[in-house]
Formats: sequence, C-alpha cells, structure tokens
Amino acid sequence: MVRRSLIVAVLMAASSPLAAQDEWVWMGDRPDADAPLGVIGSRTLDLGVMEVGYRFTQFNSRGNWFSTDSLPLATTLQLYDVAPLTLSQQTHTGVFSWGLLPSLTLIGTAEFSIFEREQLTNGGVLFITRVEQLGDLTAAALYEVYNAGPYRANVSLGAVVPIGKSRTYADTPFDEDDATPYDMRPGGGTFGLTPGASFLAQNEVGSIGAQFRARINLIEGVTDWTPGDRYESNGWAAYKFNDALSLSWGIRWAMWGRIEGADPQLDPTRDPGNDPVTGMAGGQRADMTIGVNFVMPDASPLAGHRFSVESIYAMHHDYEGVRLGLDWGINVGWTAGLDLF
Repeated sequence: MVRRSLIVAVLMAASSPLAAQDEWVWMGDRPDADAPLGVIGSRTLDLGVMEVGYRFTQFNSRGNWFSTDSLPLATTLQLYDVAPLTLSQQTHTGVFSWGLLPSLTLIGTAEFSIFEREQLTNGGVLFITRVEQLGDLTAAALYEVYNAGPYRANVSLGAVVPIGKSRTYADTPFDEDDATPYDMRPGGGTFGLTPGASFLAQNEVGSIGAQFRARINLIEGVTDWTPGDRYESNGWAAYKFNDALSLSWGIRWAMWGRIEGADPQLDPTRDPGNDPVTGMAGGQRADMTIGVNFVMPDASPLAGHRFSVESIYAMHHDYEGVRLGLDWGINVGWTAGLDLF
C-alpha cells in the first residue's frame, strides 16, 4: 500500500505544472488534446470532421483473489472443482466518430473478442478453453456544454445493443461444446444505457482531464442472467514533448455490481466463473495507466493519422467473490481524421 501511495503522489507532483492558464485557448490538433487510448468520448469533434479508428486491447488476468488478498490455489480447489489460473482477453474494436454539429459528436463502436482461459481441476488436469465471438455494439452522442479558454466539458448518453452472445460454448474440463463461464462471454444479452461526463483543461505544457462513465443495464438478459451495472472514473495528465508526441499517466477506477439471476446451464459448484453469487460477484479495481500519443506531422503523407499506446497496471483489487485478478493490460490504436468541409 505504501508503494501504491508513493506512485500516486509522484504522478500528482508530475502533473502540477499542467494547471490550466485562463489566457490560454484550447488547441485540438495537439497530441495531448486526445485522452489516453482507454478513454472513449473525452471530447467532441469540430463540425464536419469524421474519424475512423481501430483499437487492439489485451487484458491478462492471473491468480484468484477474494476481497483484497490473493487466494491460494489449494483454497480455490477446496471450494470448487476447477481453479482458473489465467485468462487472456484480446479485443479488436472499430470506432467511428462524426462531428454532426458544432457541439454534437456521434460515436459508434463494434467489437470482436478472443478469450483463452487456463484452468486446473482438483484431479490435477490442466485444460485450456478458447472462445472467439462478436461483442455488443455501442452508439453514443457527446454534447459539449462548456468551451471557454483552456477548458472544455461535455456530457454523453449512449446505448448498448446486445448482439454479442451472452452464452458461449467451447470445450471445457467437463464436456465438449459445453457452456463457458461468465468471464468468457463477450455479451450480456441486455440493452443498456451509457451516461458519462468529461472535463478537460490545457496550457502550453500539456493537458489534464477527468471522465466518469457508467453502463446501466435496463432489462433481464436473454439467458436468465444480467451483468451487474458498471461505473468507471478516469483521471489523467499528458505532457506535450512537441507538436507530434505526448506522454500521459493516470488512474482508472472501476466498480461493478453482482450478476443478477443465473444461467441454468452452469453448475456454480464447478468453477468460480460459473458462480454468480460467491464467484462472479461485485467488486472494484484501481489501475495505473501510462500512454503515448503520436500525431503524424502535417508535412507527412500520413497527416491526420494518430497512433496511440496505453499500458495498464493493476494497483488495487477488492472483490466480493473469488475471481481472477487483472495482472496487466495494453491498448494499441490508430485513428484517421477527415474534414468533410
């Protein structure tokens, strides 16, 4: 805990020169004007500007956690027939944004995910389960509520369209073509709302920002279970090295609720990932992020293209049930902008 507190203190001290100056006017073409890659919809686009982008995300989880402590493997196998060891989730995301009005931007995303889970049975058998499926679609509108000098703020409201499967099948330690645990399902099977709000400030040195987003599920899932609502907050600071390169650092905090209902095809005693009550329960996590934004110079043939990388390090877990804990993650992305006017 002392090490984590020192990391946060160092980041705050490093961010202190980035305080906004009232005489400064916001500049949207700088590399630090865009939030870290893991933050979606932080600012609106200018009228007529269209952006398309691709994002590759990988989260690697390792070891089982309960509350704030890592759980011994032997203890997990006393509670369940199977103990998950690792989980890799790779997601390919397409992003489309359009500045429809001077203060209104539309954003849509589509996903395809690959899950690979390593687990150990209480009989000593090591087994790997793999799932490849489309995820849910999202659509959102961002409305700029404040734009003066170095400050910008917007609110957003979006919807989740549940095209991703809320029940997937693969070979498991128990059967071929078996229903997989909840943590290997790319969809929740339910429509949801995604409200949010963002605040940005800038000076000649760099930028700072904050965002709050939520996913609130509206109806019961089609396979008799519904994911818990999710809330996420981001705070970041970015330093502008030059007109092409910026470095960012920040803190990301997420909280999610317990799964409601249960999939009747899952035996909750087999695997903590099958258990909606004492396995896949609610929890929260704090991550540290470090990112780089690179904007191609105007003289380049690739002018208007942006490349970004963000690394994610889990700092704190607090889970209400037994579940895999995030080890590390990475986001890699590309965005290209086109001014239609």
